[in-house]
Amino acid sequence: MNEKNLYSALAYAGVTPFVACALLPLVGIVAIPPFGPLDQLVNSYGLAIVCFLSGIHWANYLANKDELPFNLMVSSNAIFLLAWFGYVLGGLSASLVIQVASLGLLLFIDWRLKADAVLTAHYFRVRFTATSLAIASLVVVLLS
Repeated sequence: MNEKNLYSALAYAGVTPFVACALLPLVGIVAIPPFGPLDQLVNSYGLAIVCFLSGIHWANYLANKDELPFNLMVSSNAIFLLAWFGYVLGGLSASLVIQVASLGLLLFIDWRLKADAVLTAHYFRVRFTATSLAIASLVVVLLS
Protein backbone atom coordinates (compact mmCIF):
# COMPACT_ATOMS: atom_id res chain seq x y z
CA MET A 1 0.00 0.00 0.00
CA ASN A 2 1.48 3.34 -0.99
CA GLU A 3 1.47 6.42 1.22
CA LYS A 4 -1.47 8.08 -0.61
CA ASN A 5 -3.63 4.99 -0.20
CA LEU A 6 -2.67 4.64 3.45
CA TYR A 7 -3.55 8.16 4.58
CA SER A 8 -6.66 8.17 2.39
CA ALA A 9 -7.89 4.90 3.92
CA LEU A 10 -7.12 6.12 7.44
CA ALA A 11 -8.87 9.46 6.90
CA TYR A 12 -12.03 7.90 5.50
CA ALA A 13 -12.09 5.15 8.12
CA GLY A 14 -11.64 7.84 10.77
CA VAL A 15 -14.64 9.84 9.58
CA THR A 16 -16.95 6.78 9.50
CA PRO A 17 -17.94 6.99 13.21
CA PHE A 18 -18.93 10.65 12.75
CA VAL A 19 -21.20 9.76 9.85
CA ALA A 20 -22.62 6.74 11.68
CA CYS A 21 -23.46 8.78 14.79
CA ALA A 22 -25.23 11.34 12.59
CA LEU A 23 -27.21 8.86 10.49
CA LEU A 24 -28.11 6.05 12.90
CA PRO A 25 -30.66 8.18 14.81
CA LEU A 26 -32.53 8.64 11.52
CA VAL A 27 -33.34 4.91 11.60
CA GLY A 28 -34.17 4.88 15.31
CA ILE A 29 -30.82 3.87 16.81
CA VAL A 30 -29.85 6.42 19.47
CA ALA A 31 -27.41 4.37 21.54
CA ILE A 32 -24.98 1.50 21.12
CA PRO A 33 -24.70 -0.68 24.20
CA PRO A 34 -22.27 -0.80 25.97
CA PHE A 35 -20.90 2.51 24.62
CA GLY A 36 -23.92 4.67 25.36
CA PRO A 37 -25.86 7.41 23.55
CA LEU A 38 -24.55 8.31 20.11
CA ASP A 39 -24.36 12.04 20.83
CA GLN A 40 -22.08 11.42 23.80
CA LEU A 41 -20.12 8.85 21.81
CA VAL A 42 -19.49 11.27 18.93
CA ASN A 43 -18.50 13.94 21.47
CA SER A 44 -15.80 11.68 22.94
CA TYR A 45 -14.71 10.48 19.51
CA GLY A 46 -14.53 14.04 18.20
CA LEU A 47 -12.21 15.03 21.02
CA ALA A 48 -9.99 12.05 20.23
CA ILE A 49 -9.85 13.06 16.56
CA VAL A 50 -8.96 16.67 17.40
CA CYS A 51 -6.16 15.27 19.58
CA PHE A 52 -5.03 12.93 16.76
CA LEU A 53 -4.96 15.71 14.17
CA SER A 54 -3.03 17.93 16.57
CA GLY A 55 -0.56 15.07 17.00
CA ILE A 56 -0.10 14.90 13.23
CA HIS A 57 0.78 18.59 13.31
CA TRP A 58 3.28 17.93 16.09
CA ALA A 59 4.91 15.20 13.99
CA ASN A 60 5.02 17.56 11.00
CA TYR A 61 6.65 20.21 13.15
CA LEU A 62 9.27 17.83 14.51
CA ALA A 63 10.10 16.52 11.03
CA ASN A 64 9.99 19.83 9.13
CA LYS A 65 10.40 22.68 11.60
CA ASP A 66 12.79 24.60 9.34
CA GLU A 67 10.27 24.61 6.46
CA LEU A 68 7.21 25.68 8.47
CA PRO A 69 5.85 29.22 8.53
CA PHE A 70 4.75 28.95 12.19
CA ASN A 71 5.06 26.70 15.23
CA LEU A 72 2.57 23.87 14.77
CA MET A 73 3.13 22.57 18.28
CA VAL A 74 1.85 25.80 19.81
CA SER A 75 -1.06 26.43 17.44
CA SER A 76 -2.33 22.84 17.37
CA ASN A 77 -1.90 22.42 21.11
CA ALA A 78 -3.93 25.59 21.74
CA ILE A 79 -6.71 24.25 19.51
CA PHE A 80 -6.70 20.88 21.25
CA LEU A 81 -6.78 22.54 24.69
CA LEU A 82 -9.78 24.62 23.60
CA ALA A 83 -11.58 21.42 22.56
CA TRP A 84 -10.57 19.64 25.76
CA PHE A 85 -11.78 22.48 28.00
CA GLY A 86 -15.03 22.58 26.02
CA TYR A 87 -15.42 18.84 26.56
CA VAL A 88 -14.65 18.96 30.28
CA LEU A 89 -16.33 22.22 31.25
CA GLY A 90 -19.06 22.72 28.67
CA GLY A 91 -22.23 20.87 27.98
CA LEU A 92 -22.69 18.54 25.06
CA SER A 93 -23.81 21.23 22.61
CA ALA A 94 -21.01 23.63 23.56
CA SER A 95 -18.44 20.87 23.23
CA LEU A 96 -19.68 19.87 19.78
CA VAL A 97 -19.69 23.49 18.58
CA ILE A 98 -16.11 23.90 19.81
CA GLN A 99 -15.12 20.66 18.06
CA VAL A 100 -16.61 21.94 14.80
CA ALA A 101 -14.55 25.12 15.20
CA SER A 102 -11.45 23.13 16.16
CA LEU A 103 -11.71 20.86 13.13
CA GLY A 104 -12.14 23.94 10.95
CA LEU A 105 -9.09 25.62 12.46
CA LEU A 106 -6.95 22.51 12.05
CA LEU A 107 -8.06 22.29 8.42
CA PHE A 108 -7.17 25.97 7.95
CA ILE A 109 -3.68 25.21 9.28
CA ASP A 110 -3.38 22.38 6.75
CA TRP A 111 -4.53 24.74 4.00
CA ARG A 112 -1.73 27.13 4.99
CA LEU A 113 0.74 24.23 4.96
CA LYS A 114 -0.45 23.23 1.48
CA ALA A 115 -0.08 26.85 0.29
CA ASP A 116 3.51 26.80 1.60
CA ALA A 117 4.13 23.45 -0.19
CA VAL A 118 4.63 21.56 3.07
CA LEU A 119 1.63 19.32 2.33
CA THR A 120 0.64 17.90 -1.05
CA ALA A 121 -2.54 18.89 -2.83
CA HIS A 122 -3.75 15.28 -2.69
CA TYR A 123 -3.26 15.09 1.08
CA PHE A 124 -5.14 18.34 1.53
CA ARG A 125 -8.06 17.14 -0.67
CA VAL A 126 -8.38 14.02 1.47
CA ARG A 127 -8.22 16.09 4.67
CA PHE A 128 -10.74 18.56 3.31
CA THR A 129 -13.20 15.82 2.36
CA ALA A 130 -12.85 13.93 5.63
CA THR A 131 -13.06 17.10 7.73
CA SER A 132 -16.09 18.33 5.80
CA LEU A 133 -17.87 15.03 6.44
CA ALA A 134 -16.95 15.17 10.13
CA ILE A 135 -18.15 18.77 10.51
CA ALA A 136 -21.39 18.07 8.64
CA SER A 137 -21.99 15.03 10.84
CA LEU A 138 -21.40 17.04 14.02
CA VAL A 139 -23.83 19.69 12.80
CA VAL A 140 -26.46 17.00 12.14
CA VAL A 141 -25.94 15.70 15.70
CA LEU A 142 -26.21 19.24 17.07
CA LEU A 143 -29.45 19.90 15.22
CA SER A 144 -31.12 16.62 16.17
